[in-house]
Amino acid sequence: MPADQAEDVTSRLIQTRLRDLFQAAGRDRPPYTEGEVARELTARGHRITAEGIRNLLRSPRINPKATTLRALAEFFDVPAGYLLGDDEPEAASREARVMARSFDELSPRSRKSLARVIDEFRQLEKAAREATEHSRPVE
Repeated sequence: MPADQAEDVTSRLIQTRLRDLFQAAGRDRPPYTEGEVARELTARGHRITAEGIRNLLRSPRINPKATTLRALAEFFDVPAGYLLGDDEPEAASREARVMARSFDELSPRSRKSLARVIDEFRQLEKAAREATEHSRPVE
């Protein structure tokens, strides 16, 4: 594939994945706006305007800096490679990262309680799996 066609394909891929992330699917919130994302990235030390975000989403051909892709990936909590075409991050992985961030915001006492609850669920699920395995007929 010629280089200019490869750039077009990469541009469309990045834009498609960014648009999907902006839709905030699976989250209890409305879609993200260009201004909202630009403000948050700027607050995190990455200078980009709403117009810059708009260009990334709509220009026919884009060539974003690696730092911009990393900042966007971090904001949307996906691996940076996802924006460049790596497989879609597993939902469980994404959920684990969200839970880990939430866990960090808890008091030590709450963390300890939550750890006990998680351990109890793990034990219950393990017991259920073992019971299912033992009840299967031997082939």
